Amino acid sequence: MEDVGWAEPSDADTRALLEGLAASYAAVPAAELDIDAAAVGPELAALLTERDPAAAGDAHDVVELVAGWARQVAHAEAGLARALAALAARVELRPAETGYRSVNPVTNTAVVVAGRCQLTTKQAEGMVGPAVQLLRDFPDTWAAWWAGLIDWRRVRAIMDELGGQDPDVRSRVEAAVLPQTPHLDSVALRKLIKRLLHELAPVTVAERHRAAREERYVSVMPASDGMAHLEARLRAEDAIALNARSNADAADLKRADAAAGAPARTHDQRRADALAALGTGPTRSVSVHVTIPFGSLSGLSEEPGELEGYGPIPAHIARKLAAEGVWRWLATDPGSGRVMDLGRTTYRPTKALADFIIARDRTCRMPGCHRPARYCHIDHRDPYQNGGATSTANCQCLCETHHLLKHHGHWHCTTLPNGTTVWTSPTGHRYLTPPARAG
Repeated sequence: MEDVGWAEPSDADTRALLEGLAASYAAVPAAELDIDAAAVGPELAALLTERDPAAAGDAHDVVELVAGWARQVAHAEAGLARALAALAARVELRPAETGYRSVNPVTNTAVVVAGRCQLTTKQAEGMVGPAVQLLRDFPDTWAAWWAGLIDWRRVRAIMDELGGQDPDVRSRVEAAVLPQTPHLDSVALRKLIKRLLHELAPVTVAERHRAAREERYVSVMPASDGMAHLEARLRAEDAIALNARSNADAADLKRADAAAGAPARTHDQRRADALAALGTGPTRSVSVHVTIPFGSLSGLSEEPGELEGYGPIPAHIARKLAAEGVWRWLATDPGSGRVMDLGRTTYRPTKALADFIIARDRTCRMPGCHRPARYCHIDHRDPYQNGGATSTANCQCLCETHHLLKHHGHWHCTTLPNGTTVWTSPTGHRYLTPPARAG
């Protein structure tokens, strides 16, 4: 069999990586049901299959079973990827040279897999191609997946963000982010990778951005029952502005529906109707929030800016947006980039205080939620009626659903001196939400 360029888990470097990742993963307090101590594969499978979630002692143990099954699924999916890559490397599946790019080992393997697994060839190609790329270019990421430490969404994030990078930059960023992946969801991981790329290869990032802008497009694809799909590839700042416009127009439609006694529409329906009306309705301005470090603003550095709802953007794009926008000065901690404190004594924050909290938090503070802060409620961590202050030290952004769950779903939170929020779930699990950087 031809060497496909990936390392077995027995490789010394890979073992060291896995040990480091496992130590990071084990930093979470141990539970009574010690799922994390079981090795993925036969050992974890035996532990999981002998336990009935419906008969578990409490909800805490059920959460641990869910986490265990998620690790086992990740392990199985990594095994599938390895088998697909190995199959694509077989000489028997290498077609003769034709000069056609579409005739290659991946497409040939996809047909074989599609027939055996009852998939479309397109679905099979979507499995085989990434598997070959992963095992060839990202062996350490595959090893973490095989160990059940990360899932496919995070694997996909690493491949998407680093796939076209210079091999040296790719390996450096991969090595930097892998130890953190057990504690990040895929959205946060993508933002971290973007930031590291801006730091390690700012010129390359700028060049790739200019090239990517040339691939802008809008397409319409027919759907069933008189509907259609609209797809667009836009500059990030344009997409965020369009999203903000549709949200603002949807809010107007909600008020208009209520005033007219019209049938209720869902938020998604109002957004779709607002987007459809852009071609005929009046124009309006909306806010797009960009944070840019002073050094980048003045041209002294190329540290990336931060586009709300997207993540890091090249410094030259942030400077362009800043030149076209309205300014608000925020004082930040020079080490952490965290927005500093201010407060007031009444329950409702002033607009300035609310804007300050929104700029600091960026998103809903509930673990795993990335809803932009401007669409969130201002929550008092310690209730105002119990003496909690209306200040940035005691207030945070929570989306409507998670604001309600905090007060009615048996969640509790505290804040560490560095701004990290510690959440305790109804099952006793603890999760950390670190502070967002300003720029």
